Amino acid sequence: MSPCPVCNSTAVRIRWTGLGDRSFATTAELFDLAQCDDCGSRFLADIPPLEELGRYYPDDYWAGPTDQATHKQAQGGLLEAYRRFVLRDHVRFCGNVLKAQRARGVAVRVLDVGCGDGSFLEALGEKNAIGMDLGMAAVWAVRARGFRAVRGTLSDCPLADGSFSMVTAFHFLEHVHPVGPILEAAKRLLAKDGEVVFQVPNAASWQAKLLGRRWHGFDVPRHLIDYTAATFRRTLEKHGFQVVAENQQCLRDNPTTFATSVAPRLFPPSRLARGGKAEGLGATVANLTYLALTVAAMPFTWFEAACGRGASVMVHARPRR
Repeated sequence: MSPCPVCNSTAVRIRWTGLGDRSFATTAELFDLAQCDDCGSRFLADIPPLEELGRYYPDDYWAGPTDQATHKQAQGGLLEAYRRFVLRDHVRFCGNVLKAQRARGVAVRVLDVGCGDGSFLEALGEKNAIGMDLGMAAVWAVRARGFRAVRGTLSDCPLADGSFSMVTAFHFLEHVHPVGPILEAAKRLLAKDGEVVFQVPNAASWQAKLLGRRWHGFDVPRHLIDYTAATFRRTLEKHGFQVVAENQQCLRDNPTTFATSVAPRLFPPSRLARGGKAEGLGATVANLTYLALTVAAMPFTWFEAACGRGASVMVHARPRR
C-alpha cells in the first residue's frame, strides 16, 4: 500500500472496505478507506486519476439549478435567511482577518475558491470579491448575486498572481491530491501581507469516532484526504504557511454533517441530485425533517467543538516570510 499522503508514514492499513457513495449515488463502485496509524489521517486507498474524479460530482453540486434565470428566482426568502444565519461563524472569522488587514492599510480583495452558490460572499458583504468554481452552475449562481465569478481552479487559475489580500476555501482541500501545488498556487495569488482562511472536515472529531464509516465528513469518493485538525495544521506548515488562528465552531457545517450522516437521503443537495422535487408537500416534509435533525444535533456539535473535537476546523494562516 502507498505511504500516507499526509505524513509519508508507511504505518497505514485499510480501515473500512466496500464504502459507496451514500450522498449522491453517482456511482455503484465501492471504495476502501485507509488510515495512517502515525498521524490519524484517513484517505482513499486508491485515489482515482484526476481525469476520473469529475464523474463523482453531480452537475449542480452545491450550486442548485443549472440555469441563471432560475438562480435569480431561487435566492431570497426563508432559505436565504437561514443560509445567512448559519454562515455567521465563517463571516465572523473572516471578518476579523479583513478588519485587521484594513487597520494595517491593506487593500482588501477576496477570492473564494470552490465558491458554490456564492452565499458566503454575499453574507461576507465584500463587494470587491470574486468567486471561483469548476462548475458553471456555481458561476451563474454567484453572478446572479451580483459578484464576479470565474470558472477554474487553483491549479489552472485565470486570475493574476498577487491580486488578493485573502484567499478562502471552505471544504475544498479535502477534494484535492496532491495538495502541495494547490497551496503553492494560493500563495502566488496573495498580495504582499495576504492571508488565507481554509476549512476542512476534522477526522479526529467525536462525530467521526461515533458514526464511523457512516460519517458524512468522509464523503467517499469525493473526499480524497481526511485530515485531523493536527495534520491539517502540519500540512499548512509543511508547505510554507504560519497558522495564526483556528476555529472548530461552525453552525453551518457541524450540525448538518451529523444530520447527513444519519439521514443522507434527506440532505437537500443529495435529495435533489437523486431526482427529488424542489417544491411541494414531499419536499417540505423532507426539508423540515432534515432541519429538525440539524437543530437536534446542535448541542452535541457545539460541545464537541468546545472540547477541541469539532466536526470541522477553520484555519487562518499566512505565508511564512
